[in-house]
Amino acid sequence: MLGIDKRLIVQATSRWLRTGIVVGLLGLVASLVLYWFIGRAVDAMLAGEPLLAEALPWIALLLTAKFALGWLYRTAQHKASSLTKLTIRDLIYAHALRLGPAVLDRKRTGELVNVAVDGMDWIEMFYGIYFVQFVVGMATPLALCIFIAAYDWVVGVALLVSVPLTPLFLGLMGRNFRKASERFAEVNAAQGARFLDSIQGMTTLRMFNLGKARGAEMHAASEEQRRETMRLLLVNQLMILFVDFGFALGTTLVLTITALLRQGGGHLTAGAVVTLILASAEFAKPLTLVGQFFFAGAIGRAYAKKIVAFLGERPGVEDAPGVAAPPPVPQPSLSLRNLVFRYANATKPAVDDCTIELAPGETVALVGESGSGKTTLTNLLLRTLAPEAGTIALGGRDVTSVPADWVRAHLALVPQDPYLFHGTIAANLRVAKADASEEELVAACRAANIHEQIAALPAGYETLVGERGLSLSGGQVQRLAIARALLKGSPIVILDEPTSQIDLETEAVIHDALAHLTRDKSVLLIAHRLSTVEHADRIVVLGDGRVLESGSHQELLARGGAYAGMVAIARGAA
Repeated sequence: MLGIDKRLIVQATSRWLRTGIVVGLLGLVASLVLYWFIGRAVDAMLAGEPLLAEALPWIALLLTAKFALGWLYRTAQHKASSLTKLTIRDLIYAHALRLGPAVLDRKRTGELVNVAVDGMDWIEMFYGIYFVQFVVGMATPLALCIFIAAYDWVVGVALLVSVPLTPLFLGLMGRNFRKASERFAEVNAAQGARFLDSIQGMTTLRMFNLGKARGAEMHAASEEQRRETMRLLLVNQLMILFVDFGFALGTTLVLTITALLRQGGGHLTAGAVVTLILASAEFAKPLTLVGQFFFAGAIGRAYAKKIVAFLGERPGVEDAPGVAAPPPVPQPSLSLRNLVFRYANATKPAVDDCTIELAPGETVALVGESGSGKTTLTNLLLRTLAPEAGTIALGGRDVTSVPADWVRAHLALVPQDPYLFHGTIAANLRVAKADASEEELVAACRAANIHEQIAALPAGYETLVGERGLSLSGGQVQRLAIARALLKGSPIVILDEPTSQIDLETEAVIHDALAHLTRDKSVLLIAHRLSTVEHADRIVVLGDGRVLESGSHQELLARGGAYAGMVAIARGAA
């Protein structure tokens, strides 16, 4: 009935869940013993026996025990919920790292953020309030029936007739509630993604005067979200109505009338009737809480389903079990042989029988039209994608026989559109080397031709760059990316045309920075501007994922093939 995947009951949580269940049941036992003493005390008073003085210390002890158990019960619930929230969020992040950009780029960022943030609040409520309460609430009627039957089997049978109605009703409501809660989770996640899209695309919305239209769409989505919320609350109120006024009140009424009738027949004492009536109140307490927070359980299950689905996705690349990292290679060669890769649902391969060699210290440029396979080859090298066929070797080692992290440690990427995190310039530089000293940061930035601009800022290297580095110019962001690559110090540098989106004056400065970066390094240059590849040792021309031709700039011009045609078009456009 709980419908929660066991993978989300992590080890750190299960101990506190078990503690909460055991303590909840011990609290019930303490209550029943307390009611038994109270009943005995009532009978003693009516009989004029001096038992009350003897019972009072026990009653005080049991009240203290109930207080202590109640505190431990709430503590266990809090610990279970908070540990679950932290652990599952860590699981989501760790799995996102394993999936990598090749998988995550196909998802809406806002939906994933909603599951990892808002979804965790519902998961926390599920474990903190609902889960333990549900188990204790389902065990309570059975324990009470046994206790009451020990007093009088007739009262026990009368009570037992009504007990199955509650789990039956909860089961029926749970099936009807599940679809509504899943719909709520979907609408909530979509609205979160829509809001993030709107904030990130604010410039575009204002440029095309679509702010009001987008606002109307979000208002309509918010209204749908409100309706789904109210639908959940309506069902939950019906649940509370049944549990509070139906089961709880009805059970107490049935037990009271039956106990009084049995007392009138001489089968029960007045103290026993008091004990049974007090015990009947224990039926209501856990089940009332289950009813009040039934929606939390349903929504928690809906988000848990989303989390389990996400954790069940397989990354494009996984390390072989037990694979160990060999020592780093100072100047490795890079070999791509007969690579084939096809994206899901694609009609033809993005990379088709592609072979490229990069010798130590060599600069190889990849050129080709958009869609020719350049970006896919980069992702294959970075091990965010795995080829269907063919091999990639780094330093003579097949990359499938070593950890992906070992491969990436030998590669430094300067992308076309570098990403900067919200934080300081120094923090963004230390992404490449967490323990880099201030002297190392300055040296890297001097080589990247950006130290003087950073030093001129009021806060220097502690200047906040803003979200995604939007407070900096495109040229500054590119030079910070080059400085990061310098700090990493990898023997192979992949340049994804880092000068394609900047002005010519800044391009000259960046080319000088790139000269520092690529000195004594192997370089794979992905080119969109053909002017940047003329001095490469070798140029590889791609088309439809295949190598069309390969050679130096002069050799390819002399052949009059695809590269010569591209150069002629570029010169004509200039």
